[in-house]
Amino acid sequence: MTEKPRWLPAMLDLIGKSEEECLSILYEVFTRDFKNGRPSFRGLPVWWNRRILPQQHYEEGFWHLVSREERDTVNRRLDLPRAERLPWCKPVLTNSDANPIKVWTYLERRHRLRTYVWLEPWDYCVVLEHRNLSGKQIAWLITAFHVDGASRRRNLRRKFERREG
Repeated sequence: MTEKPRWLPAMLDLIGKSEEECLSILYEVFTRDFKNGRPSFRGLPVWWNRRILPQQHYEEGFWHLVSREERDTVNRRLDLPRAERLPWCKPVLTNSDANPIKVWTYLERRHRLRTYVWLEPWDYCVVLEHRNLSGKQIAWLITAFHVDGASRRRNLRRKFERREG
């Protein structure tokens, strides 16, 4: 395996903590790195969905970085492998030109052009969309996740092979 980059922080240790404790720790990291940290991706400011749904306490953008949609519902549940890697999200974006990160754009269904930022040796991927908001170019944070299994790796490699740029 490739040596761990110096800029990649440690994962969080969330094992044995309640969901409430986990979310509190995770939201502190999110606040530090995104709300107060003003991240950028290749010169573009990174924005995220700030909408808070009814019965929720956190922005949609945060929730998509630490949770996973349940297969048979539209509900999202805290996903520990994804959540414990939250401290990686901002450094992966700000160091996207570094080796061993792979960056490419891929035309998704419904003609959405998305940018994948994959730290392949550590199974972590961030997904963005370039958007124009009021004449300003931004990188819209869609999600980030732990690449957990052979089928997900194959899917990302297929998208890389069929990339737009």
